[in-house]
Amino acid sequence: MTDSSYILNKKLLTSDRDRFFNCIIDSFFIFISIFVVAFLVIIIEKISNWDIYDPWVDIMEKLGMFGAYVSFAIFYYLIFEWLFGRTIGKIITGCVVVNENGLKPNFKVICIRTLCRLIPLDALSFLGKSERIWHDSLSKTYVVEKKDLLKDMEIFYGLNLIGVKEEN
Repeated sequence: MTDSSYILNKKLLTSDRDRFFNCIIDSFFIFISIFVVAFLVIIIEKISNWDIYDPWVDIMEKLGMFGAYVSFAIFYYLIFEWLFGRTIGKIITGCVVVNENGLKPNFKVICIRTLCRLIPLDALSFLGKSERIWHDSLSKTYVVEKKDLLKDMEIFYGLNLIGVKEEN
């Protein structure tokens, strides 16, 4: 085998349209998760007779709508991108988060990526010339079309094996 590593081709980057749809779909699921957790809090309180609903309401009131959304968004992005390399929005649009070698980023990188989403106006940073949003560039991650990435990596590693003797 050779020592060369796959380096991501920038042509694989997901389109702005898919990134927009990822954002809309993920926002929808973040709101759904807030309602699901609230529903679970109510069920747990009724089943266990624990007084957890009032503290839940107090916390949500203190956070406000924006604070609650941001809190849930942090957990949503952190958990999904760490475990699966993709959120529900990315799964639906066929995208995946990878590092420059086309591999799933580690937990530390996903934490950086998630925290960078808190930068004010991060969502508007795609308007720049870099074709990457700040939470991508600062965490050194890329959002690419998964099927195109797999095909490109297969070609790279296939070509890389030309002239290499097979081992029995």
